[in-house]
Amino acid sequence: MSLVAARSNLLEPLRQFVKIHRKPTWGTCAGLILLAESANRTKKGGQDLIGGLDIRVNRNHFGRQVESFEANLDLPFLGGVDDSRAMANAPFKAIFIRAPVVEKILPTMPGEQVSKAAVNETVVAPSRAPADDTAKIATCQDVEVMATLSGRAALPNKVASSHNEEKIGDIIAVRQGNCFGTSFHPELTGDARIHVWWLEQVKTAIEGRSIADLT
Repeated sequence: MSLVAARSNLLEPLRQFVKIHRKPTWGTCAGLILLAESANRTKKGGQDLIGGLDIRVNRNHFGRQVESFEANLDLPFLGGVDDSRAMANAPFKAIFIRAPVVEKILPTMPGEQVSKAAVNETVVAPSRAPADDTAKIATCQDVEVMATLSGRAALPNKVASSHNEEKIGDIIAVRQGNCFGTSFHPELTGDARIHVWWLEQVKTAIEGRSIADLT
């Protein structure tokens, strides 16, 4: 995806959309990697990142294609979101396919995560300045852990951690400002609750920007 975006001259337009204008963006699986400010265990030669989430991801954390799996998740952020095909409070069946994991929450900061660039086999996203005050607000927000997975880590020495380094399980969904990322593939299920929730977030963001433009 990164290579195709680079060859198609889409990387900079995507960075403008995500990091300069800070428009609502959701990345799943490989999309989570692209939205990360830092990634390790990348392919030989590294890869280009878009950035937007102050996290470090570990590619293919759960193993190869044959080690893909499903897991029932408790996602409190869905709250009362309902879909005619799913119970509002039922677990969400998540599908993980060669999935990454959020290995570490990084400090919220403007510019590049320069300290991570020095780590072996780690790449960082380039810095892009937000376009306006609304975008700056999104840039200053901390990363929020939206979902974790315990008891399934394929790499026990790669336990994801929060700011205080407490072991809380594998972080598989995060949000920061305009960006939302998941390790799993909600689009491969018949459960539309996350999509319903996300559309509400997009609607709120658009309404908030419209109000800001008027003031």
